[in-house]
Amino acid sequence: MKETKIIRDPEAIQLLADETRMKMIYLLRAKELTVSQIAAELGLTTQTIYHHVKKLKECDMIEVAREERVDHLVESYYRATAGTFYFVDGRCADERRGEKAVEKALATLGAMGHEVEAGAPVVKGISKQVEMLWKQRENPDVMTKIFEMNDFNPFVQRQVVEFAMLMTMTDKDFEKYMAAQRRLRDLLLSARNEDR
Repeated sequence: MKETKIIRDPEAIQLLADETRMKMIYLLRAKELTVSQIAAELGLTTQTIYHHVKKLKECDMIEVAREERVDHLVESYYRATAGTFYFVDGRCADERRGEKAVEKALATLGAMGHEVEAGAPVVKGISKQVEMLWKQRENPDVMTKIFEMNDFNPFVQRQVVEFAMLMTMTDKDFEKYMAAQRRLRDLLLSARNEDR
C-alpha cells in the first residue's frame, strides 16, 4: 500500500461525503477485510457494503488485497490503496460544485458560531476568489512531487506545499496572491451576520 495517494477525480471526493464510505476507508487502512466483516463492523447489510465497495473500487480508493476459497465460494479481502489520501479538487472543472462547497463551508462556520448570511452573489464571489487562490497556490507538478515523497507525514507535506508555493512566487505573484486573500477576507466579513 502506498503511504500517500493524490486523488484528483471530483467523483472520488464526493464519495467520501458519505459517512459509511469514510468509515470503510478508515477500517480498510488498518486491516484487510471481507464484505461480510465490514458489514459486521458497521452494522450494515452485505448488499449495502457491496454497493459502497463497487464505488470505492471504481475510484481506486480500495482494492482486492487477496482472495481465499471458502467451501465453493471465493472470498475477497479488501484494503485501502493508500494510508493517506490527499484530495486536489480542481474546482475550476465545475463552477457549481465550487459554489456548493462554499455554501457548505459557510453553513459549517454558522454551526461554529460564526453566523453568516450569504446570498447567491456573495457565494459566487467567494467561490471565484477561492478558485483564484487555488490556482495561484496549487501547482500540480510541485504537489505531485511532494506527495510522492513517502517519508513525509501529511501535515509536513501540506506545509512543504505552502513553503514551496511561497518560495517560487515572484514578488508580483505574491502581491496578487495577498490581494486575493484580502478580497476573500472582505467577502467573508461582508457576509457575517452582525444581528446576533
